[in-house]
Amino acid sequence: MAEIKKSNLPEIKGFVPNSLVDWDGKVASTIFLPGCNFKCGFCSNSDLVMNPDKLENVSWRDIEAYLVKSREFIDGVVITGGEPTIHQDIKELCSKIKQLGFKVKIDTNGSNPEMLKNLISEKLVDYIAMDIKTSLEKYQDIIREKINIEKIKESINIISKFGDYEFRTTVFPGIEKQDLVKIADYLKKNKANKRFMMQQFRNDSCLDKEFESKKPYSRKDFDGFLNVIKPFFEESNVRNI
Repeated sequence: MAEIKKSNLPEIKGFVPNSLVDWDGKVASTIFLPGCNFKCGFCSNSDLVMNPDKLENVSWRDIEAYLVKSREFIDGVVITGGEPTIHQDIKELCSKIKQLGFKVKIDTNGSNPEMLKNLISEKLVDYIAMDIKTSLEKYQDIIREKINIEKIKESINIISKFGDYEFRTTVFPGIEKQDLVKIADYLKKNKANKRFMMQQFRNDSCLDKEFESKKPYSRKDFDGFLNVIKPFFEESNVRNI
């Protein structure tokens, strides 16, 4: 029996063929990679983070066939998670997507600045969206894992020098106006203030079930937040409201 060659691609645990919400202004396909090195209680991808083995794998061949068939209306591919940069073979996945002629967007928590530098230097990514979980001094409480906050700062610095990017914060109950101001002030002082998005918290399928009983902020609340942070950024807005 011939030896089966092991794939050099990461496992893929989800695929959305057509999305109008994962990359502003583009029709995108979205790939979900498993696992995360953060354990944020408000995370709504709990199975992807905590129980990825329970999820079926999605075949890259099937995704590739879809992209080839749909190249006339798909603008790009979003790679999200989980945390995509914990997978060393994400570079091969990006390379295969780029070879098909599509732009690539990466969603990241910013914990792996070395991988971000590699993806940028090898021209494997066209857009980077980094989640800022909360004000930097509160990070440890929110992510519930040990983290070197200097790596978060380094990723912010790297991304700020990249052409097309956004920083974003999921505004969950527990984040307050002063946290958003601290985030905005840090990004502006470090010239990382091109684009900032605030996202609505979803109180279903949360990693910490206590969050499922928490009421999301209202549209009025978000309007108030936006008025406060808007002066810090070239562009800022709210999403999923």
